[in-house]
Amino acid sequence: MSALVRPLRPEDHEAVAELTLASYVDGGHIAPDDAYVKTLMDVADRAGRAEVLVAEVDGEVAGSVVLTPPGSPLAETSGDGEYEFRMLAVHPRFHRRGVGGALLAEIVARARAEEGVDAVVLTTMPSMTGAHRMYERAGFVRVPERDWFLADVVPDLDPADETGPFLVYRLALD
Repeated sequence: MSALVRPLRPEDHEAVAELTLASYVDGGHIAPDDAYVKTLMDVADRAGRAEVLVAEVDGEVAGSVVLTPPGSPLAETSGDGEYEFRMLAVHPRFHRRGVGGALLAEIVARARAEEGVDAVVLTTMPSMTGAHRMYERAGFVRVPERDWFLADVVPDLDPADETGPFLVYRLALD
């Protein structure tokens, strides 16, 4: 079994919404009533503002990721010369089957092809320990001085709605 990574197609939107919800909510990373669920489910919005890739296994959409190269309106944590990705999600049925690794390899390949890019960065949640291991195996390192909280970016956030810290990882492209 190997994952085929390709651009998102309109007919993939529902599958990507479902797998992203399963990854985040069923995976125990956010509550079903968290405000972020609406963002996770709105595949059309992110596809209209960034490139979205999917990983397909035996014809089934098994994972997805949002690419946020330099200048992308969806970038959260990248700085100059950094290529960011967001919302890397793999349906729990496909965990530990190389789907996340296939998406990650494509992200790094695209970053290397971008002129002026010298690193790849991402934000993750503390509870996503399986993803942390995958990133570390791929050479990403934690950058704790760049960790952030929702209150850093959401004005007037109710303290009860804070879900951070969000952890930053970085891969230097040599």
